[in-house]
Amino acid sequence: MPFLITVAFATEHDRSDFEQRILPRVRGHRAEPALPEQEDGAHRVGITVTSPSAARDLCHQLQAFLAHNKSGQVAVEWTGPDGTLQSGQVSGDSQRDAEVLALRLGAAARAHLDAEKGRDAESPPAE
Repeated sequence: MPFLITVAFATEHDRSDFEQRILPRVRGHRAEPALPEQEDGAHRVGITVTSPSAARDLCHQLQAFLAHNKSGQVAVEWTGPDGTLQSGQVSGDSQRDAEVLALRLGAAARAHLDAEKGRDAESPPAE
């Protein structure tokens, strides 16, 4: 099962621009976000990835997108290994924050994908 990452943009225009220009280059697929549109006004897009490196790459793509568009920042949300909601911020002017978030997101993706492999190995073979 792929790892779901939700990215929350401040405006509909930023989300649309990201979906058109950057999402095709991301090693992942568009999906329904884990959290629906809420009262906070954020415009969310869900992205599923199947490797920790793809999760880390998404952070770098987001940071480059924000730096190019002169946009403020986006919230990145995912479910941690213990089932709790985790989040972080990526901004166009902070490469370091994107690196830290990439490490956190990559580790969470690895834990999720390894847990899924473990569940698959425990299930009996189909006859």
